[in-house]
Amino acid sequence: MSGPLSAVLSELEAGTPTLAEIVRRSGLEESMVRAAVDHLVRSGRVQSRELSMGCPASGCGGCASASDDGAPGCGLPSPVPGRRAGLVTLTLARR
Repeated sequence: MSGPLSAVLSELEAGTPTLAEIVRRSGLEESMVRAAVDHLVRSGRVQSRELSMGCPASGCGGCASASDDGAPGCGLPSPVPGRRAGLVTLTLARR
């Protein structure tokens, strides 16, 4: 493995906490970093897990950012299908 994949994997191994920080430290374009992470996940080198937060399946009335009257705090009328608003953890896979 060489080039952007190695650079991104090295940053993940070093514990770089965010994609934005990987972009800053590596000098790669954000789209390249995202593509590299996607490839590393697909190839099994990195595991990706979405943290359970964001809009609940039942709607925004139960959301932690909802107002007292049950209105969504984010301004959306309901969860957006297909939208991944939550945080994702990336973990290096054991070899």
